Amino acid sequence: MAEPLAYRAEEVPQAFPIGRTALFKLLRTGEIESFKVGRARFVPRQALVDFMARQLAEQNGGGGTAA
Repeated sequence: MAEPLAYRAEEVPQAFPIGRTALFKLLRTGEIESFKVGRARFVPRQALVDFMARQLAEQNGGGGTAA
């Protein structure tokens, strides 16, 4: 089964290693991108992957990209 392009915000903690409270804080501050369709908030899978790559880069000296 293919990975979804986006997750409902409520689904993210089940699919990625991030807690609900931390996720909503990161969404509020814009550190993780999201979009709304009607009343539902969605988080693109790539936004989560990019966020995690930035975190790894910062923890590994901030200079490179995570492979």
